[in-house]
Amino acid sequence: MQHDLKLSHNIYKDAKRGTYYFRITYYDKTNTRQFITRKGFKQRKEAVKKCNEIMDEIEGIGKINKLPFDKLVEEYIDWYSARRKASSLKSLKTHANNHLIPYFKSMDVFNMTTQDVMKFQNKKMKEGRSGEYLKKMHVFLVSILNHAMKYHDLKQNVASLVGNFEIETQKRLNYWTLDQFNQFYDILPNIQQKVFFKLLFIGGMRKGECRALTWDDINFNEDFIHINKTDYHGIVTAPKTKASIRDIYMPTHMMDDLQEYLNWYKDNNIYKSNYVLFGTFLKAFSEGTIDRWFNNALKKLDDELPDGETFPRIVIHELRHSNVSMLVNHGASPMIIAQRLGHSSTEEVTSRYGHLYPSTQKEIIKYL
Repeated sequence: MQHDLKLSHNIYKDAKRGTYYFRITYYDKTNTRQFITRKGFKQRKEAVKKCNEIMDEIEGIGKINKLPFDKLVEEYIDWYSARRKASSLKSLKTHANNHLIPYFKSMDVFNMTTQDVMKFQNKKMKEGRSGEYLKKMHVFLVSILNHAMKYHDLKQNVASLVGNFEIETQKRLNYWTLDQFNQFYDILPNIQQKVFFKLLFIGGMRKGECRALTWDDINFNEDFIHINKTDYHGIVTAPKTKASIRDIYMPTHMMDDLQEYLNWYKDNNIYKSNYVLFGTFLKAFSEGTIDRWFNNALKKLDDELPDGETFPRIVIHELRHSNVSMLVNHGASPMIIAQRLGHSSTEEVTSRYGHLYPSTQKEIIKYL
């Protein structure tokens, strides 16, 4: 409950010492009278100046219902870390520490206005960041203020009122054709690397899901792989969303490769069905190791090309996009693709990969 701030002050002269002092009286949010006294000013104007500073500070506290933004973020991060994945927490901390806290600092959340949020957005839009990045930043700001509504009785969310950054999202979406992937595949030095990257390309799974796979997850009888966990920097957790828990059916040639890899694995490693496919015992290869495999292969491909030419570059996650592009070109429906990728709705598929469906436009003309 916010109270109007009742504020009064008096300046006095200490006749004995020949100095000045002041007393400020105000009522806090529990309606209890509070006093602030400062003594020892040689001149009256010094006492007046300091008194005004302190009164400004008290008024700035905003009707004494003080909730500094940086303290709220600290509390929200604590709440978030107990309930969300490590990768999401990392993203929240990046946006909070690099953008939100440096701008809003210890501003009282109860005094935050739509103007403050608009000025923040204007500043960020001049920094030349991607639309995707800015929109994520806004989502975190909204969530932080929602937390204040839920736990601190904040009456409205000014970030929600302003709305997200009005900026075009041009998300990078590169992919390889089957031909390009085969060139990459052929240059990989061993069966372990070949199977790892082929699973990403053929199965469309996320890198962390692939690193977390154990032999128990491979169903050789019914030709599918069960996805129910992910590895993020060595921490294995449930996957990104409930929809991410899924069975990915594989073509015969992929299952044959997995069988061959299993034979190689048993010859070269200690085998148990709950051990990871790509790593030692229960511990998967690090993300750095996987990145090194990928980059070494790209360098070899560059070496085979004429001077000055380079093999088309994608990042590892874009093998997943490559999988989608291949499925789209073969007429797979967004619903089937969403299930295979572990997306919770077809909306994610159509918004992210819709531009890969140009043939659909031409296809429907024959029905008109």
